[in-house]
Amino acid sequence: MRYTLTLLLPLLPLAAVGAAQPPGPPGPVPPDTVQAELPAIEVMASILSGAGSGVASGVPARTFVLGAAALAVRQPRLLPEALANEPGLSLYDDLGSAYKPTLLMRGFAVSPVVGLPQGISVFVDGVPVNEPDAGQVNFDLLPGEHLARVELLSGTASLLGPHSLGGAINLVTRRGAGSPVGEVELEAGSFGATAARASLGGSRRGWSYYLGAGASREDGWRQRTGASAQDALVNLGRYDERSGVGLQLIATRSSVQTAGSLPFSAYRVRPDSNLSAGDFEDLLQLHLALSGYAPAGGGQASFRAYFRGHDAERFNVNQANDPDVRSFSLNRTLGASADWRWSHALPAGEVALRVGVEGTANRVSIRLFAERIEPGLTTYVHSPISSVAAYGLLDYSRGPLTLSAGLRADGVRVPFRNQLNPTRDTTSHFVRLSPRGGVRLDLGHGASAYASLGQSFRAPAVIELACADPQNPCPLPFALGDDPPLNPVVATTAEAGAQWSHHGLSLRGALYRTRVRDDIFLFPYDEEGEPEGSTIDGFFANLPRTRRMGIELDARLQSRAGSDLYLNYAFTRATFEVEGVQLFSIREEAGAENVVEPGDQFPLVPTHTARAGASLALPRKLRFGVDANYTGERWLRGDEANEEARLAAFLRVDASATLPLRRWTLQGVVENVFDGRYAAFGTFNFNQGAGGMLERFLTPGSPRRFRLIVRRKFGDR
Repeated sequence: MRYTLTLLLPLLPLAAVGAAQPPGPPGPVPPDTVQAELPAIEVMASILSGAGSGVASGVPARTFVLGAAALAVRQPRLLPEALANEPGLSLYDDLGSAYKPTLLMRGFAVSPVVGLPQGISVFVDGVPVNEPDAGQVNFDLLPGEHLARVELLSGTASLLGPHSLGGAINLVTRRGAGSPVGEVELEAGSFGATAARASLGGSRRGWSYYLGAGASREDGWRQRTGASAQDALVNLGRYDERSGVGLQLIATRSSVQTAGSLPFSAYRVRPDSNLSAGDFEDLLQLHLALSGYAPAGGGQASFRAYFRGHDAERFNVNQANDPDVRSFSLNRTLGASADWRWSHALPAGEVALRVGVEGTANRVSIRLFAERIEPGLTTYVHSPISSVAAYGLLDYSRGPLTLSAGLRADGVRVPFRNQLNPTRDTTSHFVRLSPRGGVRLDLGHGASAYASLGQSFRAPAVIELACADPQNPCPLPFALGDDPPLNPVVATTAEAGAQWSHHGLSLRGALYRTRVRDDIFLFPYDEEGEPEGSTIDGFFANLPRTRRMGIELDARLQSRAGSDLYLNYAFTRATFEVEGVQLFSIREEAGAENVVEPGDQFPLVPTHTARAGASLALPRKLRFGVDANYTGERWLRGDEANEEARLAAFLRVDASATLPLRRWTLQGVVENVFDGRYAAFGTFNFNQGAGGMLERFLTPGSPRRFRLIVRRKFGDR
């Protein structure tokens, strides 16, 4: 697979081009109560729901749509940067690379870090892209430069499948329409950053097409943190109002050197240093999807079939007393789904029904090697994971009132095939029903309100199931075994919200409370014989109760001249709800027990975030954008008991200026305008280079960066 993709990437620009979506201009931005009606041909790629044939998640909830215009102003390098200014979302970086951020939403995480509990599902044109081995998402493999819009559904997305505990994100890719239009873009910036991208889209004889390809690289602002990526996207489709079919191909390669966190003694004097020089991740991805829709049985039937291949090689340099680790993982996924939607007008209202089935067959292979100290293969695992699901949802609308109810049934099978000791193979099974219901009321004069209650779940990941025996702890990340099963994580969310829009001014608010049962955390091994150095020695287990609750407020003003101003605030409180439970922490070896009590807050989740910004339309079509992002104090990882000092709050300001000149566009982007210094992540560890002293280990935030982008369009439009 590695060599096939390497040869395929440069050839893709010569392939036939197409679109995953039908021609036609994008519709208006849907409101935040998920009642937006999307055209039937748009629903194929969308996760947004509404009362009727566009239902996806089943009931009202808070949504947000980031359109192409907003993406063009911000010019995010990766998806998390595009969403970082929305209420209830925040970022942190524990790998020391701009290519590897972790995104938090309502206290749940989606991250490229293998082993971190994943609570947000991510889709590309409706195809799930959370990897089967650990549920992680590699943002540097997503088609971020070829997006028409980004859809965000906050809260329990019950009917969108596992990992949707805190919400779901969908990337809708571009498509062509009309006469051919091409675009070429060149970019250069600080720390050796360069990029080149090209695209071509249009339609011919009923077929729409879009082709995009690009490459980027940078040296990184910290020592030995270079990165490079190449991507190609082909979308081909033929659609009309009654039926259609689309084909999508995505191929991506990413190579990233990471730096990780620094002991505080180094962080305060040389934040650009790298004490684990040599860490890297090499990733390859191939993504194929076929979708279509047609009338059936008085309604509309649709299908989707897809294949995803993902290869990863990772190398982690550890401190002197710990062995280095090299890992190879392989994921192969075949998936398919089909659904049927029907609506009917009644004498006293309208009813809409949607039913569907889906399933996946996965092949997962993981190999872990210890190096430098007692080198050798420590883990070799195969896991042919399979899943099936069925869902149904019903909406009833009468006048301004819409009632919704839905139910999803999931079955997940996770075999563990130990290639080093086949006599200890095990298999875990998980079956779950996830209900959801809600009500929406149109109050008139641009106002509406909603309330909902629903459940969602995720099955334990392979790495969690393989390190769940308290009698046989894992010196992570070196050894995984066939351990007792864990319970699935179940989240129950109650939410209420309202919005009001009038003459370009919109006000939105949401209040939620999520009760989580059987969250999975790392627990310490309490026996003698722990490994030397700072290697993690513990096991995963269920924690009976945790909770997320919060408030999200948002105000936006859009002028007729094209300017856009926004202000938002989020209060997020993610807490433990158990008494006297000890969680894993390196601090334990220095005498700290890290015992959590009810009300102790999760690490790295800011209680307060506030954002403000503007996109101003100026004379001569000049556009100026500015975003100010305040992130409140956060507890460090390893201090779940909330005993140590927190990471300081910080304010970061980004700005951009865009000047169109006929077919040319010049754009300048400045990140961290005032060059503020802040910690993007924090944990604890022993600094073996300073006599084994326990220290705070911090990942420094990126300093001020500049990017200059030159864009040229070709074609009739």
